[in-house]
Amino acid sequence: MVDQISMKEAAYKIKSGQTITVSGNGEFLNPDGVLAALEKRFLETGEPKDLTLIYNVIPGSPRRGTGVDRLAHPGMLKRIYAGSYYTLEVEKLNDLIRENQVEAYLVPYGALYNMMRTASAGQPGVLTPVGIGTFVDPRIGGDKLTPRTTEDISQVMEIDGKEYLFYKAVPIDVAIIRATTADEDGNLSLEQEPFSIGILHKAMAAKNRGGTVIAQVKQIAKRGSIHPKSVAVPGIFVDHVVLAPDQMDAMPYNPAWTGDIRIPMEAIEPMPLDYKKVISRRAAMELEPGDLVNFGFGISASVPQIASEEGIADQVIFNVEHGPVGGIPNNKYAFGAGVNMMATMDAQNIFEFYDAGRLNMTCLGMAEVNRDGSINVSRVNGKYNLGGFMDIVHATKKIVFCGTFTAGGLDIQVEDGKIKIIRDGRYRKFVNNLQHVTFNGNFALEKVQKVVYVTERAVFTITEEGLTLTEIAPGVDLEQDILAKMEFRPAISKNLKEMDDCLFQPERMGLRQKESFARQLKDERGSSK
Repeated sequence: MVDQISMKEAAYKIKSGQTITVSGNGEFLNPDGVLAALEKRFLETGEPKDLTLIYNVIPGSPRRGTGVDRLAHPGMLKRIYAGSYYTLEVEKLNDLIRENQVEAYLVPYGALYNMMRTASAGQPGVLTPVGIGTFVDPRIGGDKLTPRTTEDISQVMEIDGKEYLFYKAVPIDVAIIRATTADEDGNLSLEQEPFSIGILHKAMAAKNRGGTVIAQVKQIAKRGSIHPKSVAVPGIFVDHVVLAPDQMDAMPYNPAWTGDIRIPMEAIEPMPLDYKKVISRRAAMELEPGDLVNFGFGISASVPQIASEEGIADQVIFNVEHGPVGGIPNNKYAFGAGVNMMATMDAQNIFEFYDAGRLNMTCLGMAEVNRDGSINVSRVNGKYNLGGFMDIVHATKKIVFCGTFTAGGLDIQVEDGKIKIIRDGRYRKFVNNLQHVTFNGNFALEKVQKVVYVTERAVFTITEEGLTLTEIAPGVDLEQDILAKMEFRPAISKNLKEMDDCLFQPERMGLRQKESFARQLKDERGSSK
């Protein structure tokens, strides 16, 4: 039988100087009870200290001070490998970074997942083309976020004339994971969680090198209760189980998110007509029938909702890197989950097909843009956030960046089919110098990727002349409202036009009648006869 222990006993299984990995995406799969006990032990005894922490998606948001933020005490952490340090209210780790109290690396999700996979297999590391020419390239910044972070965790290697980054695998001492159910042998199932996001590799990475695996669960079941196909982590990889009957209280089980039920599409409320909807609508105009499309956090996450309103959601396949394939992805606090999916995959496998160029299109956010179309999203206002961004943009055929034209106190109304700027944002987003290069516009041009930058008042693309203005919104003055709000003058298309009137009207845009969608629907009706 698996060893069932208390939260306090679990906290004492972790020793100073060890490397730990933690599961979770926000409240999903977040072993917060164990992390709370670990924090309590440190505050009372000063142990364990000098830990190395590895996580992919942030466990703990949006509740401030929970999840991995519980470990953000001076002296408790020595080093962090993470794909994000700030989402919503999780920010104490950023304080350690800003104060140079920890070694910190910001690593693309795909590389992080593969660093765990290669560690579990006893391999030296992972080779990836993702990140060349960006801040994670060791010739530019090498993922490092603080002055005390000096060790290189990657190196550039050339194979058959092409450059790659080689990330070293990190040996794991302890994996702290969460599941719904553990049987008496330690087999784990995830029936109330919407995805798995790499927990098997986390467990294997620790167990396969003689480390320890601690699983927090909601309930214990009799031996043999879990169907073999439902076991997400076999008991051979689990050392200790900690019971937490209330672990779903912060984010209760939703059967639609786990695929246990499907919801009527009519239940999805239409978006109000505001500038965010204008941006989402313009991005949705880039969709084509049969596209496999990824969506990021923020405004871009509303594009599937627009597709649903327009009656074309069943003609494209939406996907987020956390797991859902098909259906409508969630946004805000439940980002990463979805409803009415056709399937769910582990994030590890999703990044493999992203890196291979399987995506037709992605919609992502943008914080800063420069004159060659390069983008920063990873360092904004002293906060660090990267996620799967680099893997997603690496080989995707069409990239649509979505965001407001300025930021900070922006007040814009959509009236009478036009944009009305009541108060512009305090911060310019089209700048001469980026704080980080998260997306390299010149490399995208070389790879012949189509790149579109959508704001509420202007649309741009990349050409040989650099960032090029192609569309402006009705009611907007080119010089006063666009060019004067940029730190550089972009190229202006000879075919500059107004953004489509339908973007600013309360009625549906009519995307279902768009030639490509109408043709696809006609073909489907014909084949069904």
